[in-house]
Amino acid sequence: MKIRKTTKKQPPLRWHLVTIVASVATLVTGGSLVLATSYASSGTAQTTTTTTTTVARTTTTTTGTTTTTVGRTTTTTTAPTTTTTSPAPATGYWLATGNGHVFGLGTAPSLGGLTTTATTGPVVGIAGTPDGKGYWVATANGTVKEFGDAKFYGDLPALKIKVSNIVAISGTATGRGYYMVGADGGFFAFGDATFHGSLPGLGIHINHVVGVAATPTGAGYMLVGWDGGVFNFGDSRFYGSLPGLKIRVTNIKDALPSSTGTGYALVGSDGGAFIFGTGVKFFGSLPGEKIRVNNIVGLGLTSDDGGYWMAGSDGRVYGFGNAKVQPTPSGLASNLPVAAIAGT
Repeated sequence: MKIRKTTKKQPPLRWHLVTIVASVATLVTGGSLVLATSYASSGTAQTTTTTTTTVARTTTTTTGTTTTTVGRTTTTTTAPTTTTTSPAPATGYWLATGNGHVFGLGTAPSLGGLTTTATTGPVVGIAGTPDGKGYWVATANGTVKEFGDAKFYGDLPALKIKVSNIVAISGTATGRGYYMVGADGGFFAFGDATFHGSLPGLGIHINHVVGVAATPTGAGYMLVGWDGGVFNFGDSRFYGSLPGLKIRVTNIKDALPSSTGTGYALVGSDGGAFIFGTGVKFFGSLPGEKIRVNNIVGLGLTSDDGGYWMAGSDGRVYGFGNAKVQPTPSGLASNLPVAAIAGT
């Protein structure tokens, strides 16, 4: 009689991959379970992680944790960690009215305004200094008035240049100069602002430029038309335009670059916001909030590009992202319309 020896084959050791979705996707191997759950409260995110490993003759050690071993089971518990989110920067903005009054809100100081006349025409723009302690105000004939730590570097009447179509002013990154632009794309540079060309100089004849924005380097600038067309000069880079996206509008009112100089934002009279490049993110629009207006005159960015304000000619201001809207100042209602807004 033969005796047959039977050997029972052991199943192979397998590695298991498990994905658990709570607030964090987690990889689990060799019977280990890691579950991370986040709690958010008042700007504070708290993460608690507990790891339990049961593997024969295996010890799991995590730096900065306490490990207790019983028999062949190792339990590792990581103490909660707390991460605090930085608060939004203290910011403010100025509202400039057509008749020359300037209202500072939040951290933006009220430093005075100018008197407009039939010769100067209405106020068309305001630009703050880099430290937010001063500003320039410009009128339709190219008159510039400085306030606070802003310095006067000249204007069109002082140069005996007679125009009535200036639409915007933009300060340089150093605060030692500024640009003005006309509706025809004519460009005027003062102080350390450098001239890099204009639309008439390129043989482009239009009459609907609405805004100008200098690059952070001071070596370039961009112009934008009411159709969302963008024109770049110097080291200003092109990141797109509305005509390039086949979007047809005639209501763009303002344009601002991101603080990094790698993108820009456009706003329409209806509060539609259009973002190109990087730096500035899309935080919302008035049509997206079901708010129907047709009187937005300008756009102001927060200092960290984390939000923006839109100002209506009726004095109403709308905030998106971390742009905090301040209470309406006394005296604004009797000096409408608002012509421009600028953030600190």
